[in-house]
Amino acid sequence: MADESPVLPTSRIARWVAIGVAIAFTVALYFREGLHLQPLTNAPPASSPAAQTGQPDN
Repeated sequence: MADESPVLPTSRIARWVAIGVAIAFTVALYFREGLHLQPLTNAPPASSPAAQTGQPDN
């Protein structure tokens, strides 16, 4: 019978730590900057040509 060790390989631990750091970083950025940004669904300002013609800018 093979000797099965419950220890995780170092590469797997490093990968999960990197994923956790990336998630924590994005959550921190959201609470730092994301609460102050305008929603994407806001109407464009009246000075833009798209708002005047009703056509999207393509």
